[in-house]
Amino acid sequence: MSLNLFFGSILGLLLGMYAYFAPNYSAQQEKREIPKIELLSFTLYEISHKGIDNILVGEEAKKFDDRYEVTSGKFGDNTKRLFQSIRSDAITYKDHLITLNGNVHYVRQDGLEFRSHEGRYDTKASIASTEGTFVITQDGNRVEGQKLFFDTHKDTVSADQVRGSYNLR
Repeated sequence: MSLNLFFGSILGLLLGMYAYFAPNYSAQQEKREIPKIELLSFTLYEISHKGIDNILVGEEAKKFDDRYEVTSGKFGDNTKRLFQSIRSDAITYKDHLITLNGNVHYVRQDGLEFRSHEGRYDTKASIASTEGTFVITQDGNRVEGQKLFFDTHKDTVSADQVRGSYNLR
């Protein structure tokens, strides 16, 4: 066997081993969305000619193309008849719909409150809703139930499996 053929076969074997055992970096890369803006410990004010319309406070926020994601956030709405605020551990705001997860707490200026573990708030229609359990309190009155639908503009509430205590005056 000639020396050129020997080294040629060794070179071919080494190139084949390199091609077979070379790492595939493209398969290991994660595809994730990159936010356009990130904020830490922030307060945002939406101001109109009437004054402050909305306030958003949070620990961390990320703005993506189609939504905002806020950690430990509180949203205050001053555009309705009564000032109202809603806070949660995790908030996603997309197309005037706020999705809340973890320790949801809604408070209205007249003392009405509701608590839940998850929920949604439509800022245009002024509707708060939750699929899970909830508790509503106001002036010593307490209502518990499932699947809340609360129209804050019309001041109407509907729910399933409701029980409560109400103080008559």
